[in-house]
Amino acid sequence: MEDLFGSDGSRRSPLVSFRVGLCQRYKVSLDAAAKAFSEVKKMGTSANIFEEPEGSAEDKSHALRPLFIDRPLQDLLNERLVPIVNYRYSLGFLWSGAEAWYIDRQGCSWSTDEGVDKKYYAPEFSSRAAALPKLITDDHIAKSRGKASFPLAAMQFTLRHLVRCTDFCMVCHSPVEVDFEALKPYVCSKPLCLYQYMAFGFGPSIEHDIISQPHVVDLLISFCYASAEAARLKNLPIGMSLSVPAPSLLPNYSGGIPTHYGPLVDQGWNEIKEIENPTAVKPAHQVRSYKAKFDESSMELILPPGESVLHANQWIFLQIPGKEDEQWHCRVVSALHPTIRLGPPVNRTKFKIVSSFLPENIPPSNGPLWSSDNASTTSPAMAPIGTGWSKHTEVDFTIYDQNFDDLSLLDKQQMICVLLNTLPSVSEMKAYLESRMGKNMTVASWQDRISPAAAGVLRWIIASNRSCIVQVDRIEGETTTASEQRVAGIPGWMQFRFAQGAPDKEQRFIQSIRDVTAEMQHPSLYAWHGSPLANWHSIVREGLHFQDTTHGRAFGHGVYHSSQAMTSLSYSGMHHYRSSREASAALGNVWPHSQLMISQAIALNEIVNAPDKFVSKAPHLVVAQLDWIQTRYLFVKINSSVTFATEVVPTETYEQDPRYVAVGPSGHHVVIPITAVSKSRRPLSKKTIGEKKMKIADGSAADDAIVLSDDTDVEDLKILLSDVEDGGDALVGSKEEPVVEKPLPKLPNTAYTDFVPGTLDETKLPLLEPPAYATSMATKALQRELNSTMKVQESQPAHELGWYISRDLISNMYQWIVELHSFDAKLPIAKDLKSKDLKSVIMEMRFGKDYPMSPPFVRIIRPRFLSFMAGGGGHVTAGGALCMELLTNSGWSAVSNMESVLLQVRLALSSTEPKPARLEPGPVRDYGVGEAIQAYIRACHTHGWAVPPDFLASHANNNAPVSNDTDGPLF
Repeated sequence: MEDLFGSDGSRRSPLVSFRVGLCQRYKVSLDAAAKAFSEVKKMGTSANIFEEPEGSAEDKSHALRPLFIDRPLQDLLNERLVPIVNYRYSLGFLWSGAEAWYIDRQGCSWSTDEGVDKKYYAPEFSSRAAALPKLITDDHIAKSRGKASFPLAAMQFTLRHLVRCTDFCMVCHSPVEVDFEALKPYVCSKPLCLYQYMAFGFGPSIEHDIISQPHVVDLLISFCYASAEAARLKNLPIGMSLSVPAPSLLPNYSGGIPTHYGPLVDQGWNEIKEIENPTAVKPAHQVRSYKAKFDESSMELILPPGESVLHANQWIFLQIPGKEDEQWHCRVVSALHPTIRLGPPVNRTKFKIVSSFLPENIPPSNGPLWSSDNASTTSPAMAPIGTGWSKHTEVDFTIYDQNFDDLSLLDKQQMICVLLNTLPSVSEMKAYLESRMGKNMTVASWQDRISPAAAGVLRWIIASNRSCIVQVDRIEGETTTASEQRVAGIPGWMQFRFAQGAPDKEQRFIQSIRDVTAEMQHPSLYAWHGSPLANWHSIVREGLHFQDTTHGRAFGHGVYHSSQAMTSLSYSGMHHYRSSREASAALGNVWPHSQLMISQAIALNEIVNAPDKFVSKAPHLVVAQLDWIQTRYLFVKINSSVTFATEVVPTETYEQDPRYVAVGPSGHHVVIPITAVSKSRRPLSKKTIGEKKMKIADGSAADDAIVLSDDTDVEDLKILLSDVEDGGDALVGSKEEPVVEKPLPKLPNTAYTDFVPGTLDETKLPLLEPPAYATSMATKALQRELNSTMKVQESQPAHELGWYISRDLISNMYQWIVELHSFDAKLPIAKDLKSKDLKSVIMEMRFGKDYPMSPPFVRIIRPRFLSFMAGGGGHVTAGGALCMELLTNSGWSAVSNMESVLLQVRLALSSTEPKPARLEPGPVRDYGVGEAIQAYIRACHTHGWAVPPDFLASHANNNAPVSNDTDGPLF
């Protein structure tokens, strides 16, 4: 930090730059880092630093990949971090105060005579931040007392804004104050922030969503389309400078009145017409259409003399004579007046109702139902052009030159439908983006197919979604699936995992269960919530609430639920059509380019199981406590021509309350997977032994321990575990007490094993001499490892674990005594142990001074095994050492933990290939120390394995003649 700032807080060096991305490993390669900082700028845009990496899988694992908010984070770090850290040093702020000071004082001069408002020194209060782990909230600068690491401070600042991204505006980075606790980041209420966020692409990448979750994007567009068609949109894309055609000049314009009628449309219309006069658009003389000659073959317009109203990259729509039910939306490629060359047309035509989409017994309507249809079968960029016209046809065209913000409320909603009608399908957009991997991979770059206005609305729809929606189902032919997360018993409906609210919303839900229903067998229940399709656009943005009354509240104020899906579906507006006209109107809400063709939606929510405290529990469950409700699944009824993969019932399920079992639309009970509930509330499953990652049993241990992952590089381990931090070697006393807690050991279940812990007599064991060496690196690693291993032992049944370490026998941390027990009764070794009245195989583990860079030396003490030459097996050498590459420098990994080592040793002894392990006949005898050392070295030489460099030095005092001679029996 001293390299950046002087003692007075003045900044010394401006040469600080940041890049943010994701990597499969904790550290990117040098090439990836160099590439990230060598981006080439061209024409005001940055090259893509996240191109698909080339090379081996190992090379790709070190590559830098995009993060959904990498651009806002990079801008924040590069523009603000250094001055914010400077303010912290010079003025003594916390992160929150320094950030607020930066925002408030931009462009303003300040002197120490002015003083500093106390608000900048106030501690930050955030209920969401309070629930975060210490790793995220830790403040290195506050603890460093002036000697801080700038990279560490930068990482903590980045984590603050990454993990808490929903707390901050994606553009100005100010704290966001909203009523709905979002799961996805957004912007504050400042109009400029919304404009930059949407128009310039600040914030999450919508292209990433289109590629990774195309069905979710289809769902979001369909919800918005349905809401706009029914005049139910509340928040609109205002402030984005969208240029659109004048609605009054579009064919079939209804003066702002929706073209379809039905219960929902009538309701939306009545609500909006109270706010403004729907016909209050600009007078006709302020907007106009133009005439020109159109050459179909060359896609050229010939303007009348004196007309110069078009320029390149503008969008227009053409009204073709004799084709009144069509509109051709085109981009102006070039404008050399009077000749205007156009791009390929996007053709809007009538959308025909498919009778299979209609509810039963409702015939399709022949009334006008306007939408778009890209009928191209050869190119997604161009619709078919009719033939038989004269070479030059007089046409009317209208320019996209009206500001969307100036339209009436109803015209805005009608225009959103017009723009969405011009979009290609999501699958086409995905194909386009995938074809441009590593290039300018944006939807807006498809200039001839997607207008800037349509791209802006698309970005607004995707980016303004503040819920987390993840596809569960797979359509037949797709390659990915998540069957264990799928609710069984609701065929024909596509499923999505559906979560709303910030992470502490889940914590409040869990706390509500603990406070209200913790002692119940079924602390929560699952119930359905139905709502018209036109409402879901708002629900995924605002959450479930009961501020609006749509269907009346005969049973009180609250969120209505039912155990019966059909009851909730009756509130979706899809079951009680008075006529085929209303059915057609409802289907007019379907976005015509949707692959899913959604006609209904219903949510499955988890609720605190306290019906007596609900507003009502019959005939509906009416819940007023919003913290008692957590959305879990969203189900949508889709195009009947889409087929799903075969339904798979989850292997682990959530047991429902028999009084309130969720019943699907088919009348059968649904089966809810255990993954529907948070991990902290799931029943404990059998623990998998031998995980390679270090285990920290509780939070307190994790704070103090150094947690090593499988991917930690050796050179970094040497730094993490070096002697520098502790100032030298640690002393090893003759009776050093390891730093471990001493709860009572978990007694074994005598029904599964006859092993009795704590009965071994140490005085009768021939042990290696206690080591006279110790290093800080090894001591710290062994303290951590012993703590972790003992916690595993105390948490697992003895017969499942199969090994036991007595604390009383650990007089020196570098020397462990381990008993292996509870072998499978069918194994020869188990029968041999029983015949000799032995309960365990006793081993010694000796750790060298270079641990964890070098493996431990593991040997059998008692009993002696039958040698390999005599017909024995189990990977035990003639001297009792283990013949395993894992325990040599050729196979050892510095991140291996003792739990996994003991598991593999036990598996080796239990192996029957090529021969099973057997005990030598006769009385029980011990292995000597010297013969074990010699046998280990011979085994390494025979197999070409590397002997640890510290092995000979570590055992020099054990009176074992060390020889490189490999003659003699090895096994």
